Amino acid sequence: MNVSKVVIWLSVVTAALGIAAAGIGLFWQTQGTPYTFTALSGDIVDIYARGIYADDSVFKSGANRGGDVTTLFLATPVLLIALLYYRRGSVRGAMVLLGALTHFLYVYASLALGAAYNTLFLVYVAIFGCSFYAWLLLLFALQPLTLRFAADLPYRRIGAFLLACGLLTSFVWIEPLVSALLVGHAPALLYHSTTMVTEALDLATIVPACFVAGLLFLRRNPRGLIFAVPVVALLFFVAPSIAAMTVFQLMDGISFTIPQIVGPIGGFLVLGIINLWVAAMFLRAAPGQAAEAPTQGRQPVHIPA
Repeated sequence: MNVSKVVIWLSVVTAALGIAAAGIGLFWQTQGTPYTFTALSGDIVDIYARGIYADDSVFKSGANRGGDVTTLFLATPVLLIALLYYRRGSVRGAMVLLGALTHFLYVYASLALGAAYNTLFLVYVAIFGCSFYAWLLLLFALQPLTLRFAADLPYRRIGAFLLACGLLTSFVWIEPLVSALLVGHAPALLYHSTTMVTEALDLATIVPACFVAGLLFLRRNPRGLIFAVPVVALLFFVAPSIAAMTVFQLMDGISFTIPQIVGPIGGFLVLGIINLWVAAMFLRAAPGQAAEAPTQGRQPVHIPA
């Protein structure tokens, strides 16, 4: 496949800024004592009061630091290794690079839009923008190649898995929102925020992608891959992120109910394990491509009739 210098440089900037932002989030700690804050909803919220996430709730701070762990120790190495293969014209390298960029895009869109304002805000926005345009260019480049994927993919099983991902994500986020509406109170996870950013991103983008990809796979339509690859990649990074988030939140004194452990935590971890099989199937089915010299932009990819 043709290699884009724009994608390469945007990916390098994304990785460099991601290392800085995640490193500060994890290792830069200031002195402070958690305190309570009365949110607009009237709820009493515990504020973390330390480090770059000082103005976030204790719960949200743990979630942010869990994402930093995944960014620093998993997503960044994967991105850099994939970038080396992508430079050689590898389709598998491009797919893995797309997956790593999906993590950066999702995490830093969430931080730019949902974290309490801090001194890294412009860094979050820069990572959000760089990862988005690199991701978009790669998606356009890979789209014609979906027709070359192996015909012996277990389409129906992968389709069923993707539909299950969409259903679980829908239930995890919609159930508490509807329950809150019925009792006339703010959602429990709103804390001191003014809106539900993660729920909006997931329900508006990830859930539809799961359903579209799943239905296309059930029809054995390889175009479902263009929707499935980012979803599978995101789930690959979400599972370790949830594990790290949960550890930080437990260390900070957050307790979880049985439904929370079985549903959001356990459910996504189980899907993450199954997702490893799906990711392996995609990479094994990817067509080989000879390397070509980097170009300034994406060139059309010829597909044999």
